[in-house]
Amino acid sequence: MTLLVADDRELLSAAGYIDESLVDISARRPAARANKVAKPTGDVSVHVERRLAAILIADIAGYSRLVGADEQGTLQQWHAHWDELVSPAIQNHAGRVVRVTGDGILAEFASIVNAMRCALTIQHGMAERNGDIDPDRRIEFRIGLNFGDLIVDRGDMWGEGVNVAARLEALADPGGICVSERVCNDVRGKLDVAFDELGEQRLKNISHPIRVFRARLRAEESAVGSSVVVSARMPVGVAVPLVQSRRRILLYSGLAIAVTSCIAFGAGRVLPVRAPAPHAPAVTSSALAEPAPARQQAALLSLAVLPFINMSGDASQDYVADGITESLTSDLSRALPGSFILSRGTASSYKGRAADARQIGRELAVRYLLAGSILAEGKKMRVNAQLIETTGGNQAWSERFDAERVSILQTEDEVVTRLSRAIGLKVIEFEADRRAREDMAGTSAVDLVLRGTAALNRPSSQQSMIQARTLFNDALEIAPNNADALAGLGTTLVFEFVNGYYESGGEERLRKAGELLDRALTLAPHHVTAMKASAALARAQGRFEDALAIASGVLSENPGEPWAYKELGLANMYLGRLDEALDWFAKAERIGPRDPARWTWLDGRGQALILLGRDAEAVRSLIAASEANPRSVGTKALLAAAYALVGRTDAAHAALSDYLAARPDARASTFRQNAPVPLAATAREYREKREHLLEGLRKAGMPA
Repeated sequence: MTLLVADDRELLSAAGYIDESLVDISARRPAARANKVAKPTGDVSVHVERRLAAILIADIAGYSRLVGADEQGTLQQWHAHWDELVSPAIQNHAGRVVRVTGDGILAEFASIVNAMRCALTIQHGMAERNGDIDPDRRIEFRIGLNFGDLIVDRGDMWGEGVNVAARLEALADPGGICVSERVCNDVRGKLDVAFDELGEQRLKNISHPIRVFRARLRAEESAVGSSVVVSARMPVGVAVPLVQSRRRILLYSGLAIAVTSCIAFGAGRVLPVRAPAPHAPAVTSSALAEPAPARQQAALLSLAVLPFINMSGDASQDYVADGITESLTSDLSRALPGSFILSRGTASSYKGRAADARQIGRELAVRYLLAGSILAEGKKMRVNAQLIETTGGNQAWSERFDAERVSILQTEDEVVTRLSRAIGLKVIEFEADRRAREDMAGTSAVDLVLRGTAALNRPSSQQSMIQARTLFNDALEIAPNNADALAGLGTTLVFEFVNGYYESGGEERLRKAGELLDRALTLAPHHVTAMKASAALARAQGRFEDALAIASGVLSENPGEPWAYKELGLANMYLGRLDEALDWFAKAERIGPRDPARWTWLDGRGQALILLGRDAEAVRSLIAASEANPRSVGTKALLAAAYALVGRTDAAHAALSDYLAARPDARASTFRQNAPVPLAATAREYREKREHLLEGLRKAGMPA
């Protein structure tokens, strides 16, 4: 016990909670003095009490800087905030002030909900009080909130519960709140507050990792990691599930299982296309006759998945539609980082109801609805889905496709992964276009990240990368620790290297990208965009085994991410495992047949086919890649080689001419020696088979 208390004192001293030289505001407050217990006199034994409590720790951000600039003014502000806001907030929420020393506050609450309410009251109140104050002079708190075991000794508090709260406070942004998982779970269904999961964090002097959540207090605040929404207007089960689904446990417990599932998802036969029945859609886009009632403002990327309809006429198949609905609700939170995806439990109240999309949007406070139906016939399944924008009731996107019913889990996986990726891309694109069309494009970090992501999602070109890079840079000027902007900027730099947009500066781009991605993953350890770019970065640096591991990690977060399958394909190709590479490229195509990044795996597939001597198939794949992204210069060289190898000389010369117009100094002997990967790092099997590609380039007319 003595060691524990000593460690606690050291930690709190380092955090600024024990500093006799600072002004102790609590010494001026009768309520605070009443909490102190007189030191024992004569009795060697001291009564030490243990109990569970909610612990709130607050600290003034940049206190030393504020005092250095204006000591008297800072103390006056601090005293005013304490007297008029902080102390009343703690008392009104049944809290006990344990310690107030200089720039720090330590308080305990018997109720987690009261502690969270107090923290929210303080931060919202400080935001209002700082409205007219120059940013350089504002007092802003970081707040950490934990629930745990603590030691009460002589009126003071120690213990790991306090230590964790102190570490959570250090992770919070100025004006922000970070909480432990227990706090997030206990306020669910009781308070209107959204949380972003920051993942498991290793906190100093804490023996085990702590899952950390950040309260999202401002509408413009960027979300990182998975979103969790806690609302007093919703049932307790509203939070987006954070655990992996049973499909993910079954299909992605290891790389070998993922490979097997890829092969099992082979191309299925297509049913004849029939128009959906008139009563199939669960929502309509017609206008309402009555005026719209007032509603809560919908979040920027907010969506509800309405219960999919079973069109087979067999009630025993309802579980298939329900399973797809539930999985889509979960997976869309990964496909749309920072989004608010309404829980299935809340959306299920619309099952069987033909309601207007705009009415549902008002009632649920969401901007988009996803509705759909399934029709199961024997070993086939027809899926119809539509995405509706609730403000005007307009259909933004629709998809109809057929799936082979190999097994219910595999069929569900195929449907969900394909839909979640397509919807995630479409919502970002639609929202960015809408804001530009309505002249709503603002200069907040969130808006800039949204527009940058939309540019990044388009078929890649030098111009699109410049646009995306500029937007992400602007976002970081406003919010330097925005994980989405860091990941986006890092991604553009990796793209610029692997796509060969610049003849020099490649190593510097990769170095800078690595720094940005590391920062993003420190802030959000499971950030899918940062993980995707990290896989591509590892590939660009010739670390192919690392690329495989990182891409597999992306799939564990979001199985509906074709980019990860493409990275697995490319890494395997450079390791000489060409048949495995083709399997992964096929999986990417299966999930994203109309994906903007489709050209990347078609390009990779074309190169792998050339290496295997399957030149006619390579021609077809590379033509499709070039059509998907006509600006891809590198595809032209591969296509020229494939044309030449099958004897289509004129077509080969035309394709090579397009390539040489952009790369006039290209030579077969130096073709792709350093980029997109260092040739020396590739496997011997790859380099041997690459001679067939070089033969094609020479036949097409590339100088030796």
